[in-house]
Amino acid sequence: MLESLKYQIINADQVGIIFFLIAMVLLCAASLYGIFRFFHRYRMIADTPTSKIRSAHQGFVELEGQGRLMQGEPVISPLSKKKCLWYRFKIEERVKEYDIGPRKNFALSESNWETVNSGVSDNLFLLVDETGTCVVDPDGASITPSFSKTWYGSREFEVTDRKSVDAVLVMASSAAKNRYRYTEQRIDIDDYLYILGRFKSLGGRREAVDKSEEVRALLAKWKKMPQLLLARFDENDDGEIDIREWQKVMAAADQKVEKNLTERLVEQEIHTISKPIDSRRPFIISVEDQDDIIRKYRHFSIGSLIGFFLSGTTFFWVLGIRLAN
Repeated sequence: MLESLKYQIINADQVGIIFFLIAMVLLCAASLYGIFRFFHRYRMIADTPTSKIRSAHQGFVELEGQGRLMQGEPVISPLSKKKCLWYRFKIEERVKEYDIGPRKNFALSESNWETVNSGVSDNLFLLVDETGTCVVDPDGASITPSFSKTWYGSREFEVTDRKSVDAVLVMASSAAKNRYRYTEQRIDIDDYLYILGRFKSLGGRREAVDKSEEVRALLAKWKKMPQLLLARFDENDDGEIDIREWQKVMAAADQKVEKNLTERLVEQEIHTISKPIDSRRPFIISVEDQDDIIRKYRHFSIGSLIGFFLSGTTFFWVLGIRLAN
């Protein structure tokens, strides 16, 4: 078999060999990237302990719990019209391309799918465990959904259309009419969620404040409104704020900030999790069990390692045969 492959490589077109070698280089580079990316995620997930929402530290954490909707308008997936926490959809149209033959007749060349509509939700939702509630901002996350389906239909399925997915599936029963392809992914309400990201608490007594900085900011704001400042603090009506009057301005600003801080201290503490500021740290939202996620990334990293060595070995083997002949 190897002798047959060598014979084909020796007699192959030079341009074809060049493209093949370029493909091997690209595959080798992609595999090398995959090794570092997947192994890094594998270690991050395996080494980060799972925290409870109430006791989680500020920063990069790992949480588990159930997904719930926030109060207000529900999130509705555009295609299936289902209530959900998160969705991504895409509508594609089959586009046929034709070649003009020698007799000026049209012959079908190929058929491709062209995206005509797509979108992804950016709505906030909640993660709930036995200790508390956390607001999840899914923007920028690597998401593994609980629902993922592709189906076909005979017409463009506008996002404002109220027709159900079941009706579209009925229309797709005739293969000749499958002009459109629809894809939808969802995270459904009450799904188990694993989240790795940046945890931050707002309000309550955990939020760090700098009173002096807030006083300076308030004074700077008041200085931009001189007429109001004069109307309130110019007691001798000379059109200026003297030293004695400025001391009263500073005292009023201090009292204002102190009142605001007191009100903020009694506010309910809000926990959030979102994309980490450090781009080297992943932001993962998954409906998979943590052990399954670890196993998946370990397999991906091993597969990338195998791909790296196979593509590299193939490149040098083919190149050596061509150079030797």
